[in-house]
Amino acid sequence: MQHDPAASGKTLLDVQGLTTAYRGLVAISDISITVAAGEIVVVAGANGAGKSTLLKTIAGMEQSRSGTVTLLDRRIDTMPAHEVTALGLAYVPENKRLFPRLTVSDNLRLGSYLHRGKADREAPLDQVFALFPRLKERLQQRAGTLSGGEQQMLAISRALMTRPTLLMLDEPSQGIMPKLVDEIFDAVVAIRKTGVTVLLVEQRLAESLEIADRAYVLQTGRLVLSGNAAEVRDHPDIRRVYLGL
Repeated sequence: MQHDPAASGKTLLDVQGLTTAYRGLVAISDISITVAAGEIVVVAGANGAGKSTLLKTIAGMEQSRSGTVTLLDRRIDTMPAHEVTALGLAYVPENKRLFPRLTVSDNLRLGSYLHRGKADREAPLDQVFALFPRLKERLQQRAGTLSGGEQQMLAISRALMTRPTLLMLDEPSQGIMPKLVDEIFDAVVAIRKTGVTVLLVEQRLAESLEIADRAYVLQTGRLVLSGNAAEVRDHPDIRRVYLGL
């Protein structure tokens, strides 16, 4: 059963007129999206559509040419990435960016660095192990020796250690064995149930629309379609191009 966006409350993330160039070329142009507290929102599109650039710009890892990004009523588009993280936005990039020579345990503890002065710094570990029990079995294993699916679980878990309000995931199913894909999507639903809002970039559109409240579709850096998950799923262009129906 999908979450009722009407119960989501106030706007958590507000992106207006965002334009970003990458290596001299405009990657996204005049993008406006919103994410309400408690939602799962999907950004879809083909390779090169600008999905990853959008997330990187929101996270402070790419400098926009124009537009605004507001998180919890605070402008973050001029902030460096570490300050954006401290405000409650956690970003899991497409390449995961784990520390492969460090153990699973050390990678998780690095995620709690922002809370290093707190007595309950490692409190989110219980949530992490409930989501991904196999990580608890591999705490002393080097991250680089994990399978692709386990590395994705670790990357998501490390982000959760920052205690985010908004979690942004870039292609979490990429490079994962099919039998683990459902586990990742189930985890996204479980994460939302803990009170964390999720903005998800994903090429597996059919699966992501099953768990999402709303979706935006990008094409060559521009927003071409938006609506609730059912509207986007049933749009004839989406059915033809992305779902093969």
